[in-house]
Amino acid sequence: MKMTSRERVREVIHHRKPDRVPIDIGGTKVTGIHVDEYIKISKYLDIDQELPRCYEQFQMLARVEEPVRRWLHGDVMQLENVVETWGYKNAGWKIWKNTAGNEILMPGDFHYEQDQNGDIRLFDIRGRHVANMAATGSYFERLPNPPIDIAKDIVFMDIQKFKESIDIYTDEELRILEKRARLMYETTDYSIHGGALKGKLGTTGIFAGHYFTEWLCILLAEPEYAGEILAAAGDAAVKNMELYLQAVGNYIDTILISTTDFGTQTGELFSPDIFKEIYMPNYKKMCDCVHKNSGVKTMFHSCGSIRNIIPHFIEMGCDILNPIQTNSSRMDPQEIKSAYGKELVFWGVGVDSQTIYPYGTVNDVKNQVKERLNIFMPEGGCVFSPIHNTQYDVPVENVQAFVETILRYGQYS
Repeated sequence: MKMTSRERVREVIHHRKPDRVPIDIGGTKVTGIHVDEYIKISKYLDIDQELPRCYEQFQMLARVEEPVRRWLHGDVMQLENVVETWGYKNAGWKIWKNTAGNEILMPGDFHYEQDQNGDIRLFDIRGRHVANMAATGSYFERLPNPPIDIAKDIVFMDIQKFKESIDIYTDEELRILEKRARLMYETTDYSIHGGALKGKLGTTGIFAGHYFTEWLCILLAEPEYAGEILAAAGDAAVKNMELYLQAVGNYIDTILISTTDFGTQTGELFSPDIFKEIYMPNYKKMCDCVHKNSGVKTMFHSCGSIRNIIPHFIEMGCDILNPIQTNSSRMDPQEIKSAYGKELVFWGVGVDSQTIYPYGTVNDVKNQVKERLNIFMPEGGCVFSPIHNTQYDVPVENVQAFVETILRYGQYS
């Protein structure tokens, strides 16, 4: 029997077999579509639609509109936060011509300066220089060394000051989210995904208000301080979680708890013991909050080789793991499925985003998708997405091959 998208995803996240494997391209912040790629897809389909909205400006992700979602056979629709990257509110959209020469829509708060050579300096909602984009670039990169006005706020910040810096959902934001979620639920049959929450543990995770290098040093040299920072972030995240679920918990099926990458291509960024001792208790508080207050399933994102901390993800209450970066060390798809397939739903396993998806042929894509279907389909528990976002350099024909192969070979009998 043919299922709706919502029914299909709900079967899978409860480890049951649907009519076919669900598809997600563009339904979350970690399975999104780069805005330039989105324009390529629209032109390929000869769709005459308005300029795409770049709703997430760090990864430069496009809001997926219905004609494209239908072509992708997507089963998931994202409930975007009112405020996303760098404090910008996604409203008051204005036209911006990006470095690829494409006109796109950016939030009204979007503030930048461009040098004579075309390089771009980006400023956050407080007017602070926070990121750059090269004249030939496609993404904004956070500054490797923060200026002094930012550095004084992020390196060894006073714990109380850190607590006060964490945003809590406002009544206005919650009303908007509730209205949007109800409308999506009542007027579509898509599975609705809750985007990453406000709060420093939920949105930046490993940085916890710090910059990357400084934070890794703090984890080793000042573990007590790191624990206090993450505990404060975790408590605030739980408060936000409770408010968020009161507003939208009856409408969403899944929620993205963290977008933090804990792995490199060859192994974890730091000792799994540090993760267990400092991170896991706080993530567990967040997962417990979700499971206590709703039937929503928790999703965690981490790229890289994280084999040694997957058991900790399960212990802290992770329901869905995204992605399985199969071309990194000790992340063999068959081994991961065999070891953890009963406890975890795998979301983002369909095709390697660093190799086959952008650089392979159509047949390469089809063959890898069929291989991954054979591994992950048995007993359900998988949503098929590319291993990360569909970037600007993926041939549209490869996107089409990805979807068509799932539709053909991803049916459950």
